[in-house]
Amino acid sequence: MKLKDKVAVITGAATGLGFETAKLFFEEGASIIGIYHKRFDEKKIRNTFGDSKKVFYSKVDITNLTEVKKLSSEIEKRFSRVDILVNNAAIDTIGNVEKTSEDEFQKIMNVNVYGTFLVTKYIIPLMKKDKKGGSIINVASSIGLMGMADRLAYTTSKGAIINFTRSMALDYVDYHIRVNAIAPGGTYTEMVKEFFKKHASEEFKKEVYKMHVINRLAEPIEIAKPILFLACDDSSYANGAIFSVDGGYTCGK
Repeated sequence: MKLKDKVAVITGAATGLGFETAKLFFEEGASIIGIYHKRFDEKKIRNTFGDSKKVFYSKVDITNLTEVKKLSSEIEKRFSRVDILVNNAAIDTIGNVEKTSEDEFQKIMNVNVYGTFLVTKYIIPLMKKDKKGGSIINVASSIGLMGMADRLAYTTSKGAIINFTRSMALDYVDYHIRVNAIAPGGTYTEMVKEFFKKHASEEFKKEVYKMHVINRLAEPIEIAKPILFLACDDSSYANGAIFSVDGGYTCGK
């Protein structure tokens, strides 16, 4: 098992990529602290993980300082430390600078950037505790590297996550904490399904598929496995890396 006896915190862990990552980490021997911003399907969690004491899911607003601090204290009481943090939670919207409202822009930055900052800030002390270090994986995006028309707020937030990753990699190397980011291409998660439902015509969907050389979106497990690579010792020499797993999106066609 690649994560035997490790303790992993995963945000946005009740659906999509976060849930797939939690399942994979659990299969690889990790204890899981799953964070989600609203009520999650407890039956789904129980059916997946059984009654394992190694799995703890909590409803937490990652933009709320009080809730994040409380979570950190709960984790310390239950598990005493954290070895892995996956900052996966994010929201999306559509629009250029004129079409994006002030409230929309602020909400995207609040969840995608400030929420990532806040969780990391209060989990890091639990990673430093036993001086063995750990691994942080931030979920960025291929369009955080390349940009995309009519996605101003989201691309801005993911671009910020990329440099957040690089700065943290420099700051925490002496603590043996590696900090890397994964930059997925389009991934068929609940968020993407909802985005297509609200904003996209069939023609637009086809255009999105064509942006990827492979000509399709990824399944969540295809991104979860590279996250596992960055979480475990297989990637022991990776630090400050931005790992593109995007079906060729950043190559261009």
